[in-house]
Amino acid sequence: MQILFENMVVEWLMPESDLRQVERILWIAPNEEYLYCIAMDDDKAFPVMKAYSEYAAGIASKLCRQVDWINDSVPVIDTDIAPEHLALREKSWDTIKDIVLDEPNCYDKNFRGARIREVQEQTAVHKSTIYRYLRRYWQGGKMKNTLLPHYNNCGSYGKDRTPTEAKRGRPRKFEHEPVGINIDEEIKQLLRSGIRLFYNSKEKSPLKHAYQKTLEKFFANGYRQEGQALIPVLPPPEKLPTFGQYKYWFQKEMDLANTLKSRHGKKRYELNYRPILGSSTDESFGPGSRFQIDATVADVYLVSEYQREWIIGRPVVYIVIDVFSRYITGLYIGLEGPSWIGAMMALANTTADKVRYCAEYGIEITESEWMSSHLPQKLTADRGELEGDKPTRLIDVLGVDVENAPPYRADWKGIVEQQFRLVNLRSIRFVPGAIKERFRERGERDYRLDAKLTLREFTQIMIKYVLYHNNNHHMLWYDRNEFMVADNVISVPQQLWQWGIINRTGRLKKLPEAIVKLNLLPQGEATVTSAGIQFKGVHYGCDLAIREQWFVKARVGKTWRVKVCYDPRSTNEIYLWLDEGRQFEVCTLLDREDRYLNKRFEEVDDLLEIERYHGRHHEINNMLAKIDLDAQTKAIVEQATKKTNEALLNSDTSSNQRVKGIRRNRSEEKQLNRPQEVFQLSELRTVEGKDTKDDNVVPINRDATTKSQEAYIPPADKLSKIKAYLQEDGDEG
Repeated sequence: MQILFENMVVEWLMPESDLRQVERILWIAPNEEYLYCIAMDDDKAFPVMKAYSEYAAGIASKLCRQVDWINDSVPVIDTDIAPEHLALREKSWDTIKDIVLDEPNCYDKNFRGARIREVQEQTAVHKSTIYRYLRRYWQGGKMKNTLLPHYNNCGSYGKDRTPTEAKRGRPRKFEHEPVGINIDEEIKQLLRSGIRLFYNSKEKSPLKHAYQKTLEKFFANGYRQEGQALIPVLPPPEKLPTFGQYKYWFQKEMDLANTLKSRHGKKRYELNYRPILGSSTDESFGPGSRFQIDATVADVYLVSEYQREWIIGRPVVYIVIDVFSRYITGLYIGLEGPSWIGAMMALANTTADKVRYCAEYGIEITESEWMSSHLPQKLTADRGELEGDKPTRLIDVLGVDVENAPPYRADWKGIVEQQFRLVNLRSIRFVPGAIKERFRERGERDYRLDAKLTLREFTQIMIKYVLYHNNNHHMLWYDRNEFMVADNVISVPQQLWQWGIINRTGRLKKLPEAIVKLNLLPQGEATVTSAGIQFKGVHYGCDLAIREQWFVKARVGKTWRVKVCYDPRSTNEIYLWLDEGRQFEVCTLLDREDRYLNKRFEEVDDLLEIERYHGRHHEINNMLAKIDLDAQTKAIVEQATKKTNEALLNSDTSSNQRVKGIRRNRSEEKQLNRPQEVFQLSELRTVEGKDTKDDNVVPINRDATTKSQEAYIPPADKLSKIKAYLQEDGDEG
């Protein structure tokens, strides 16, 4: 049997009628012989006495049942009640408290009437008001808050009033002010049109400006021309809707979602204003269900690996992250702008041996510190890098489903986007060359001049950050499911990854690293030359080329092109495609190209471009010097030509005699040049300041010797004649 209690609300069922009767039990006699109750849906009701057994029998026979009664007009807590409303409540309570606290006498009609007359004499409150307080108190469950003013019941809340002759709204403060107009359906439609045209637009006009344009458009009686301008003529202010009325109807009928879409565009609304009711983690069953990839230009300037005084700009950072565990599975740092090459390098890094990868940058780790070397089931990326036919091999060969986010919807890959913010806050902003502010104040130091890190050193910092994030970053906001809570899994990416590997397997894809690289690394064409396999200005060799004598064939014949793939991060190796991609051959850097060892192709490109620049610069200087040489040569030739022509005019020697006398003339010229060409060490010693002249030394008369040599000509034998003819032929040749 159900027990009856005070404030219990009971609904009496009437099978033969749709009517219902709901009563609240106000008081129960200690001996349970009778009780007092009051009807809940009667605004003229008074407490009545009924037998306890009547209610008990009704509940037992299911003629009545207990129901929940909630009065929306009665607040549950007092924190949000206005002080003036609390004052009215206390005033009402002081009026009836002496009556209602005297139970059960207050439920007796005669006693209650006498007490009400006493209260009237003391407070001058009207009898009907006191009865209203009592009825509200009893029907509301005997709570003081039922005596609060029910202002929410005033004005037909939620319903528009039908306009009449009387002006609605708050009266004007001053009598001489114009009354204004009521907003009827016709004016309301004009206001709606004005809001749609002038506020819900791409111009993002303020509401005040939209109100002005609405009056000009829909309420003008005509136009007044002043010069070339047409000025709208508006009715008097009392015939126009006020800005307050315009704002009221704007707020009352505003569709916020539609307004934001109209003013900011649908894409911006979806990115910044849409409700966030889901979670990216819900989309992922376990590790490898979905990876997100994205790139950003790091807020730091770097210097060159070759010459540290060269500032090479800002690097591009690619991050691949697992949605389920927030584990960073791939990383790429380079100078190639956000592109297919960068994305493919980051994906290739997801399958790479991380111990070997870190060792390339001088960082020693264990396999447990960065254990991911897998491809995902799905990959969410930007439209730019993975759009079109570029990811065909990724989908067809490697079996990865690619999802491209819509334009301007970075929220589709919010997890990886958040990582860029964390990277900047944790690491980048504190290194030299970091961008402190997007816009420098006048006179501030140029932060680009503070660049100190090379690309390799910055990559080392990023690897350290990844190791910290994967192994130590505690994500307090991560929503662990009930199974993780039961297994006491801490919200650290490494522990979430390991738990998922054990309990949520089947999503990660493991393929040979070589196969993944061949299908992900960027491709190009190299040229087989006699100097080696040339690719991007660097020369390589391989066993296949030597066995098949490629370089010999290229020297005796023509060069040809071969298909290769390469890693932009290292110039040490490139890979030849053989048998239509079924095999590959490793090509290594030639010994003579050791200056490119352990460098990136971006750095090689920079070096070659700088060398080409210097070559172009020196080519201009060389041309200027050659012009000067040619001018001086021309002047000497002209002078010599003039002198020789004058000598020929004054000579009787024929052309035949000039040609036949070459051998004799050459011999005489040689004898004349020997005194000038002979070494004279005495002159050198004199120049050095050491006078070695001795008075006992008799000087040789060089002129006499020369004359005697010119006078004596020895007889010529046959062998001398042959030598002379050979020399003469050589001079003429």
